[in-house]
Amino acid sequence: MSDYDEIAERFARETADHEMAVVHDAGMYRHLRFANPQSSLYWYEISTTPGQLTFSGDGESFTFRVATDMFEMVRRSTESGDINATYWAEKCKTSNARSYQRERFEEYVEKQVAEAEQYYPGLREDVEREIGDSLVWDLDSERDVLLVATQYTFYPELAPGALTVRGSFSFRSVFDWQLRDFNWWFLFACHAISDAVAKYDATICGSRCPEHADHYCRRSPGHQPGICRDVKQKGWESCTWDPAAKAVLR
Repeated sequence: MSDYDEIAERFARETADHEMAVVHDAGMYRHLRFANPQSSLYWYEISTTPGQLTFSGDGESFTFRVATDMFEMVRRSTESGDINATYWAEKCKTSNARSYQRERFEEYVEKQVAEAEQYYPGLREDVEREIGDSLVWDLDSERDVLLVATQYTFYPELAPGALTVRGSFSFRSVFDWQLRDFNWWFLFACHAISDAVAKYDATICGSRCPEHADHYCRRSPGHQPGICRDVKQKGWESCTWDPAAKAVLR
């Protein structure tokens, strides 16, 4: 199971009892809040204005910009039934979609040690002592791991009877290591946004205009009883209608 699958399952589990509250709903100006009435954990809010969507809640906030109606962007990008984290990260303007991942650092170290330890007896033990078990370096800090990886050097001892000794070992291309990946809260936010749009869409009116087949009412069921209004509002094409009477109201 990938980390992405794990986050999808975690989102479903942690938000199973969440309820949606439509705080504001006026065209592309929306404010939705999702929370468990019995708990303050994992609550979140989604707000949109033309060209922008912001996710905020029980963690960091993320702002996305790509389309005039951001809900339409979410609908298109989740047609396959899954989130497209790479695409969404490109549109995230708060630059915090990815974060340092200790596991990635440990993978780079392990790979280079595994490749070199047959030529450098004692290398693995020295790396574990000087880096893995170090009380000086914080391996959960990107700054610290870059420092320790660039400063680390292993000098093998001269084997009995040998005339020369192999040169020292150092980690290669440290500043090319890709130590960042999507942080779990960003992936959580992507699932939350996708789920929020689906739940919002499930509550809208959806009545079709009898005069314009491509016009439909996207206002929530709480709008004025019996009166629908085209969401597009395109000049002379804008209209309101009574879905029960099938007549256009001017």
